[in-house]
Amino acid sequence: MSGKAKHNQNQELSNLIHATARAKGWTLADIAKHLGISYIYMASLSNGARKISGLSIEKQRDLARFLGITMIQFFLLCGLLRQEDLTAG
Repeated sequence: MSGKAKHNQNQELSNLIHATARAKGWTLADIAKHLGISYIYMASLSNGARKISGLSIEKQRDLARFLGITMIQFFLLCGLLRQEDLTAG
C-alpha cells in the first residue's frame, strides 16, 4: 500500500473515531477508559502514530463496536484487510 493510501486510511479512521466520539458525547479519554488503554495510547491510535494492529483482537472488537461498524469494515478501514482479500482467485 502506498504511503498516500495509508495516510488516507489513517485519516479516515481518525475522522470516524472523532466523529463517533462527538456524536456520543465521549472524549478520547472516555474511549480509552472503555477500551482499558491509556489516553496517550488512544490519542496515538486516533492520530495514526500507532497501529491498530497493536491492539488485542478483543480491544479491536470493542473499538469497532464503539464505532458502530462490523469487524470486516473495521479491518478494511484499518488496512488490516484489503478489498481483494474478500474475493476468490
